[in-house]
Amino acid sequence: MWDYYFYVKTLARLFLPSLASLFFFTFPVQAMDEETAKTIADLKAQMQALMDEVKSLKAQTVKPQPSTTLPKTPPPDIEPRNSYNPAPNQADQPLMELDEGGSTETAPTKVQTGDGAKLKTLEISERGAVLRSEDGRHSIRLGGLLQVDDREFIDEGSSQASKLLIRRARPYASGFFYDDWNYRFAEEFALSAPNATTYQATIAEAFINYKPIEDIQVEAGKYKPPVALEQLAGDQFIPFNERALTSNLSPQRDIGLMIHGMTAEGKLSWAAMVGAGARNNSLGTGLDYDVGYTGYFRLFAQPFKNDNDLEALAGLKLGLGGSIQWQDQALNGAQTTSNLFQNYSTDGGNTFYSFPNGLDVQGEHWRISPQIYYSYRSFGFLGEYICEKQGVETSALGPGGGFTNYQTDAWNVTFNYVLTGEDASLDGVVPKNPVDFSAGNWGAWELAFRYDGIALGDTMFKPVNEGGMGSSQITNATGVNGFSAALNWYINRIIRLGCTMEYNTFTGGGGAGTVVENDEFGFLTRIQLFY
Repeated sequence: MWDYYFYVKTLARLFLPSLASLFFFTFPVQAMDEETAKTIADLKAQMQALMDEVKSLKAQTVKPQPSTTLPKTPPPDIEPRNSYNPAPNQADQPLMELDEGGSTETAPTKVQTGDGAKLKTLEISERGAVLRSEDGRHSIRLGGLLQVDDREFIDEGSSQASKLLIRRARPYASGFFYDDWNYRFAEEFALSAPNATTYQATIAEAFINYKPIEDIQVEAGKYKPPVALEQLAGDQFIPFNERALTSNLSPQRDIGLMIHGMTAEGKLSWAAMVGAGARNNSLGTGLDYDVGYTGYFRLFAQPFKNDNDLEALAGLKLGLGGSIQWQDQALNGAQTTSNLFQNYSTDGGNTFYSFPNGLDVQGEHWRISPQIYYSYRSFGFLGEYICEKQGVETSALGPGGGFTNYQTDAWNVTFNYVLTGEDASLDGVVPKNPVDFSAGNWGAWELAFRYDGIALGDTMFKPVNEGGMGSSQITNATGVNGFSAALNWYINRIIRLGCTMEYNTFTGGGGAGTVVENDEFGFLTRIQLFY
């Protein structure tokens, strides 16, 4: 535009004055013939048009021209903006495995955050009720777990075995603040253990976890200690009504401090914890009974994760967990044996071994648990072995008592297959097509089988004056072998119906009116709501 204007302006300055002088002053108009006059008139009209165009171009230069370049970047704010957009993953108690999806608490970050999109400050969905801050750095999730069971046994020895009960009633709040701090609080209002006989309110979980990086995290409070694999799986995700016999040898919760992390692109996770010490298989760990601190550890590896050449092995996970403790005697006027030991229970939740009243802890206490988990598409496999050795003081049990120890071994092999094609995972099954009969959708269906067993050491049944604990082999079983089969119907992400058939054979026992009078054969049904 500027070049064109300059060109026209220059021509006008050079030729217009000359042309005007030539035609208006050199040639008298009256001396021209008609043809010449017409030519001059045409030329004047053309020159006038040219002058008008020059004026128009000059007028345009006065007005500001629209910019053809992008506006400059505005100066930065005095207060730097928060560049953090997606909310971090709201982890449940760390399972020492990478989250595979499927639950409110352990779903991958992209499932919870919508692939980094800005999240709503209030969101109510099938994954729970979530409140978030505007900047995405703070969040609280509200939800709950409800399990209503019916236990029916055939030819049971105890009249109290068959019953209708609320297994779990557990509201929870979880979330994070300032990006890196995770927390969870859950209160249990139902049973604290599979063989509990009364409802009681107890803290199921109360912890805070600091996660500046995945490799090193710090957790404090009450949570699942890093020992047994099945025990670490969520209560809402196990395919059977109750965990295997191995759960009798591992604590459900403990109070303490844990350092843990995940490294090597998720192929290796580790944990080390110092806890107050807890009895096995019970939520009722609310106090430190001053028996000595317990050290826990666990390593868990997924060596073929993200290996495209070995896709079939990507779901292979190998682990080793354990604990070590040196215990001091704890029984006094304020403590009882039930505070220190949890009676052993079957897959059906019935007690098959009771620790003698007056038994005290003393000396070395350790657990060791090698474990394996494998999943490939709809198929899952879990294998676990655990051994526990416990030092005890038997002086209060009878004459000749003193220090001794007992050892118990247990194992568990579980297979599960999702009939409708969804992925099998430690984090449960999420139906691809929730139940909608009008659309022909039937949810997800899962079939599971389990073989497990437990063997109690001879020391537990020897007379007290012979270095034993004096337990009866008539009212208690010395060993159990169990087989279970389960069918689960996942109606949607929230509702699940399940039925478990379990059969346990007892070694020893036979006492009239006791659980171990006959082999245990039962059907356990459950309706579960997890929100």
